[in-house]
Amino acid sequence: MANEIINKILDATFEIVAQNKISGTRMHLIAKEAGMLQSNVHYYYPTKNDLMIALLDRIQERFTQKRVSSVDLDEKSFVENLQGLFYEKKDDILNHKKIDYVQFDYWVQGTANPEIREKFKKSFDIWTENITEVLKQEPSFEENKSVHYAMLPYLIVSIMMGASMQYLMDEEKFDLNDYFTAAEKMILDFLK
Repeated sequence: MANEIINKILDATFEIVAQNKISGTRMHLIAKEAGMLQSNVHYYYPTKNDLMIALLDRIQERFTQKRVSSVDLDEKSFVENLQGLFYEKKDDILNHKKIDYVQFDYWVQGTANPEIREKFKKSFDIWTENITEVLKQEPSFEENKSVHYAMLPYLIVSIMMGASMQYLMDEEKFDLNDYFTAAEKMILDFLK
């Protein structure tokens, strides 16, 4: 029962943050969205910050679970896993836009809230570690110890977040498939 209530609160929180941003999110709005009393929300999450941290943890869990379905280091090739990483981001941009809007808002909040900043940094660390594991499938990445190669996971994150930022501002500007095809080619050419 407690898990159901927590999920209901976190679902409602996600919707409210997606609509109003973190700065405009209020506990009474979350309670209303969840269809419960505000005191129930406070029982599980005494402060808004506690709730925002819990939501950020939940978003990270979602990313981790999604990555498990798009990347398989044992069964898929390097190229298939690189495509899986890009597919994962493209799917979020096209079909789960709210997740990117909320993620960008956490970035903004992380500039002012040290706890959110640390959680958000950890989320990006996990992402770059996952990308590095995929890159390690490519022998040239493992063999080359230059700083340029070490920067590749961060560049890939930038490519993906840049796609979100640009595409979600103006969906008519470019084709997302073309964008990620070009990104994949650029990375493969770099690794040659």
